[in-house]
Amino acid sequence: MKRHIADGLEQYLSKDMKPWHMPGHKRKGIGCTLDDIYKFDMTEVSGVDDLHNPEEMILKSQEQLAKIYNTFASYYMVNGSTGGILSAIGAVAEKKSSDKAGQIIIARNCHKSVYNACEIFGLKPKYLEPEYINLGEGFTSHIYGEITPEQLKNTLEANPDVVAVVITSPTYEGVVSDIAGIKNVLQSYNVPLIVDEAHGAHLPFIFELPKSAVSDGADIVVQSLHKTLPALTQTAIIHVNNEELNKSVKKYLSIFMSSSPSYPMLCSMEEAVVASYERMIAGNYKSYIGSLRDFRESVSSLENIRLLGNLQVESAYDETRIVFYSSYSGELFARMLREMGNIEVEMSGTNYVVLISTFMDEPEDFEHLARIIKLIDKEFDSDDFREKCNDEATFSKEELHELVGTVVEDNIYVYPPGSYIVAAGEKISKEAIDKIIELKASGKKIIGL
Repeated sequence: MKRHIADGLEQYLSKDMKPWHMPGHKRKGIGCTLDDIYKFDMTEVSGVDDLHNPEEMILKSQEQLAKIYNTFASYYMVNGSTGGILSAIGAVAEKKSSDKAGQIIIARNCHKSVYNACEIFGLKPKYLEPEYINLGEGFTSHIYGEITPEQLKNTLEANPDVVAVVITSPTYEGVVSDIAGIKNVLQSYNVPLIVDEAHGAHLPFIFELPKSAVSDGADIVVQSLHKTLPALTQTAIIHVNNEELNKSVKKYLSIFMSSSPSYPMLCSMEEAVVASYERMIAGNYKSYIGSLRDFRESVSSLENIRLLGNLQVESAYDETRIVFYSSYSGELFARMLREMGNIEVEMSGTNYVVLISTFMDEPEDFEHLARIIKLIDKEFDSDDFREKCNDEATFSKEELHELVGTVVEDNIYVYPPGSYIVAAGEKISKEAIDKIIELKASGKKIIGL
């Protein structure tokens, strides 16, 4: 018999691919070794505590979390940010009454777990649609910008009886909304703010970056530790700044989280947070930020490739998120990075690629990436490359346009990032079809179509 998964992983690792994607440890390791994982893989026997009813070491660790993040309470999660989103929305759904009619305001670019939570708890979403970032003349943009306090205020005035507001910040592409300003708008309405900060677990520790929603007053914040910190995949934390919601959050964590939590995951989370905090105290992020900024400067003036940053994003921007865009397909761009430099990106969009940088990246990692990006920039000018683009497969746009006005039975989206283009039960619009056509033209697989 074969070990198909293990053999497949070994075969992939033999290619020496450069991971510009999650998890944040970049396969370099931190804390326990692989042997330790088996040694620490326990069940809830006497003396090792229980995540669902912590009284000893897990309780002390979570109390330490609250001190590190300065929250009312913070909890480990072993089923990723998805479990935290479901628990957070479940907690606010308990506050709904006949006068609020089960409505909730959510950003259109929220993760599918937000939509799923709305369906589970019978909440009717009212959408906030961010505007697309202006990438400049000659470049198509499907990259969402921030949610503004003014935009939220207008939506609240039209829908004052909602149980909560849910937004994503930072976005997959690194755009950070004005959380403090948004929270200020919500105070007069007494409406809690839930922030999906899955891609911002590093923000509380690096002073040179935008502030975290945890310190900017959001009522509940969910972070995926594995995305940008050196933690195992599927690890996350939920932060509660609103004492009134804490009991309900704990209730739904016990419902949505596995009854057999992983102790290796718990060790990984604690180590990632403590190590990140200790680096912050020691001022050890300066060298990483220096290498990151040197890299961004070295690729900021290319002929055909642009780097997303503060010039295009009007709000705050997380510069650890490296987004390159061009006039060509993002899928083709990602393939060229893979073939020319053994570089694997986190995501490809219509005409852009997303790379995740963490403090586990070394100066030589940035140097290699810069060298390959510059080679591709020159390749974009070649006749052979243009001919390759002209040979890209085509498809029937007419068939897709026939769907305008029909009601979809399933959610339509691209993963990653997992935000819905059209949610189940909605009528499909011409704008949605146009977006799907561009995504398909860039080589993306549309799920649910």
